[in-house]
Amino acid sequence: MLQEHSRLFQRVMFAGDVVATIISWVLAYVIRFEVLTPPEWVPFERYFVLLPWVVIVATFVFWSTGLYAADRAQRLPSLVFGVAKAVAVQLLVVAASLSFYRALSFSRLMFILFGLLTPTFMVLLRLGLYAYVRRARRQGKYLRRVLIVGAGRVGQRLRSALVRFPWMGLEVVGFADDNAKDPQVLGSISDVPRLIDDSYRSGAPVDYVYIALPLSASDAIESMIDELSTRLVHVCMVPDLFQFDVLNSRVTHVAGLPIIHVIDEAPPQFGLFLKRAGDVLFSAGFLLITSPLTLIIAIAVKLSSPGPIFYRQERMGLNGRRFDMLKFRSMPVNVEAETGPVWAKEGEDRATAVGRFLRRTSLDELPQFFNVLRGDMSVVGPRPERPVFIDQFKERVPRYMLRHKTKAGITGWAQVNGWRGNTSIEKRIEYDLYYIQNWSLTLDLKIMLMTVWKGFVSKNAY
Repeated sequence: MLQEHSRLFQRVMFAGDVVATIISWVLAYVIRFEVLTPPEWVPFERYFVLLPWVVIVATFVFWSTGLYAADRAQRLPSLVFGVAKAVAVQLLVVAASLSFYRALSFSRLMFILFGLLTPTFMVLLRLGLYAYVRRARRQGKYLRRVLIVGAGRVGQRLRSALVRFPWMGLEVVGFADDNAKDPQVLGSISDVPRLIDDSYRSGAPVDYVYIALPLSASDAIESMIDELSTRLVHVCMVPDLFQFDVLNSRVTHVAGLPIIHVIDEAPPQFGLFLKRAGDVLFSAGFLLITSPLTLIIAIAVKLSSPGPIFYRQERMGLNGRRFDMLKFRSMPVNVEAETGPVWAKEGEDRATAVGRFLRRTSLDELPQFFNVLRGDMSVVGPRPERPVFIDQFKERVPRYMLRHKTKAGITGWAQVNGWRGNTSIEKRIEYDLYYIQNWSLTLDLKIMLMTVWKGFVSKNAY
């Protein structure tokens, strides 16, 4: 939430965290041994001698966990998570080290209180500092002036973001672009060095140059960086990747080299952990609640035609991994022995009487919650397809294979918008990729509610 160009706020934050640690330690002792009724009172001096070690550990852990990194786009959830992670590591290190300290039987309740008070004070400190900085920047203080090179999609998006979040303290003075249609274009790309020099002479220097040009302008970028290297301005690159189908893009580092991931699966994050936990809990509860219905369907399938109750069909999931997806059997055994794999379409008569009902109501999909429990699928995600059809689609449908960069689901954004069964593959891919690019727990919940609201019956399910 605080993205500072000066080390001042970083130092203030660090000093505040040290003070918060000390206050939390003392306050935890007071609450435990002064406010609450103790079974045995322990003098404060016994705990005070440990305080320097706690502060040393806090100092090391807070810096090493990147708590003071200048994250310009940090929001409240990530701020709280970062503080909680740092304090958790601190508590672990302190607890492990105190196991060697035999002079005192440490109060676990005080330790818990310390673990609750410390992150609370640290978050409050950041919120207070953030409020101060935001108010000061509205008054024109602590501002940094920005020149954006490139008035295309990336440059316009960057300007909109900086205008939308004025507390970031980045004031856009204009663009440099060879296309002068935008009224904020101050000059051409070759004019950037002159614009920087003019800003210094005017007493309102440009602090940052954000280069938002396409990769095809690599020669102009190289020349500009050479020119700007002789000046004091900071230079940042915002690569124009919109010319590609960007999916789960991020930047990592290998031996100090920045690596831009253009197409990748979503990196591990706390939200994905919550998604998996929700999948397991929801699927287990759903299977338990629907167990009487499942039993009735199983009996009906068994009586409808000879053969097993469940049908296993090979599907492709995350990163192309194949798995056997479970369904209630809706067709006679070996019905594809003569025809081979056939895409379900209107008017087909391969299904049994019970199978037709199960397909129309989507009840044949219920066993897939076992796939969710096994980790093959998620409750929400792009519907998995058979490899034999994937081999056909991937050649004629652009971006088709990108849908395998996330775990397949029982229901999905395409399905709740009507793109299921024998409908446009292109539209289905469009909706699947929208889901992957805009995934959130809120979107998952919305899709689940839409699935219930719109019902399980579909005119396109055959």
